[in-house]
Amino acid sequence: MASYRGKHRPAISSTARTVAKVAVAGVMVGAPLSLAVGTASAQGSGVNWDTVAACESGGDWSISTGNGYYGGLQFLPSTWQANGGSGMPHQASREEQIRVAENVLASQGINAWPVCGPKGLGGAAAPAPQRTAAPAPAQPRQAPVQQQQAPQQEVVAPAPQQAPAPAPAPVALPSNNPAGDYEIKEGDSLSKIASELKIEGGWEKLHELNKEFIPNPDLILAGHKIATK
Repeated sequence: MASYRGKHRPAISSTARTVAKVAVAGVMVGAPLSLAVGTASAQGSGVNWDTVAACESGGDWSISTGNGYYGGLQFLPSTWQANGGSGMPHQASREEQIRVAENVLASQGINAWPVCGPKGLGGAAAPAPQRTAAPAPAQPRQAPVQQQQAPQQEVVAPAPQQAPAPAPAPVALPSNNPAGDYEIKEGDSLSKIASELKIEGGWEKLHELNKEFIPNPDLILAGHKIATK
């Protein structure tokens, strides 16, 4: 069975997520388009949370698309509350979301964000150290008839510039299975469908049957058909 997972959020189980509500002009809202520059407050544990947020939500810390995940780091409300958050994630400040993310990191590890989490490991690159020229040695006292030249100073080469990190690959979108026998409804997820239809093997079996059309088991669209047997 394919193990690829596209856009991920912190979760306690491996069950598939709620169907995404994707607008026609904005199906790639969650796809990372660029990497944000990390700050000291975003890297308390060595993780660059701005980079993780850029991958999860395009860096929008107040995002709420109605797909069940909220905020820049795409928290489930249950995960948010279990790790010290109050209210809703997308209504909290960036700093508060990072604080709760540090708690999730401590209890679940970076694989709570299986794809986007590792992109933030290491934080921002440290600036290259600057070399300073050695001071010129003191001039010796000149003899009456001899001229002494001052020593030449060392030429300092500029520090090399780091190349920007490549942008993460876009999230693969699902498509309709023309041989499908079940039409996805609003609010469906693979795990919900498997439970209602009593599919042996659960949501993993559904994903295996439709992996050509559903590359990411967390992302399915209402109106598409899938095979259930």
